[in-house]
Amino acid sequence: MFNSIQQVVRLGLSCALLLCTTSRTAFAQDTASAPRNERPTVTNPGPIVPFLEGTDVFFSLRQDTVFEADILPHLIAYQNFDDVLDINAQRRRGKIKRFAVAISGTPGVRIRMFESVSSPVRTPSYMPRGDFQFIWARNVAPFVQELTGRPTDNQVSIWEAHAVVGHHSNGQDGCFWLDEQRIDEECVSVTPIEGDRQVNKHDGSFSTNYIRVGMNYRRNIIDDNLWAKREWGFKGDFEYHPRAWVDDQMVDIYGRTRFKLGATIASREFSWCPKRVEATGGLEAIVGHPDSVWPVAVMAQFTCYPTPRGGWGFFVRYYGGQDYYNLGLLDNIQRVHVGATFLQSAFFRFRRDVTP
Repeated sequence: MFNSIQQVVRLGLSCALLLCTTSRTAFAQDTASAPRNERPTVTNPGPIVPFLEGTDVFFSLRQDTVFEADILPHLIAYQNFDDVLDINAQRRRGKIKRFAVAISGTPGVRIRMFESVSSPVRTPSYMPRGDFQFIWARNVAPFVQELTGRPTDNQVSIWEAHAVVGHHSNGQDGCFWLDEQRIDEECVSVTPIEGDRQVNKHDGSFSTNYIRVGMNYRRNIIDDNLWAKREWGFKGDFEYHPRAWVDDQMVDIYGRTRFKLGATIASREFSWCPKRVEATGGLEAIVGHPDSVWPVAVMAQFTCYPTPRGGWGFFVRYYGGQDYYNLGLLDNIQRVHVGATFLQSAFFRFRRDVTP
């Protein structure tokens, strides 16, 4: 009972943080699309930092779940990325600022509601993490044109490097395997082991910690108002779960070393989806994966953000590979997801309004 209360409290706190973050970021994006005489001077405010994931709520076609959600509110401790995008500051400074840093924390929660008696949300994932990002605006042509009056290419290239320390657990106190029982805080086998062992998906304990390093690249194509209208980019990550940081019962079967690759292309030039149309693909190679799952996980997603005055959008996604939901690590799944997402950052506006 106490564990259930703890889970509800944790989920409630995470949802509250999500609402606070959502309303603040949505206001920032709304002001960017308001009429010129109604906009404040800031169009790229502090809370918006690129390359952080959005929050998703979705269901799977023809599966035994009611819905799933990845709740990922990003709490920014420090960032100066908006200085890189601020043409007024560039003018006052008299030189081009190319570098920025961002430090953030994410009290992430992942839930899955099952189609069974009482529709339980079983073994939610608690996924807090800390991010450090270093951002480099390599091509700052619009700023050069604005400051010098000389015509240049209409693009800005942004490179980003990041380091992450994270945790992933499900807050359960049961044994990892079905044939085990916890006695004096130790899990011991209580039934003969026959054939393949089964994971205890009801209240089995799942816990791991990891470090991740990687990079992102984004090429922004700029219009005459220094507002990005198209972008494309790619990313790469190396993720490692040290043996001492993983539960003993799952350490040899989880796949502690992972390589991730991804690519994105997006545009705001479609009348039927004026804010953003985005296509994304990803691949994750799992070193030391269980024999029951593919050595790679693949993902492809199409997203539409239909209104310029909000951050919510709708997506369709295919996922195939190792189940991403804690105790499903031995399961290979193929799913089509349909749902809603909240975008943490929109297309960049590379200039603030200049008041008379």
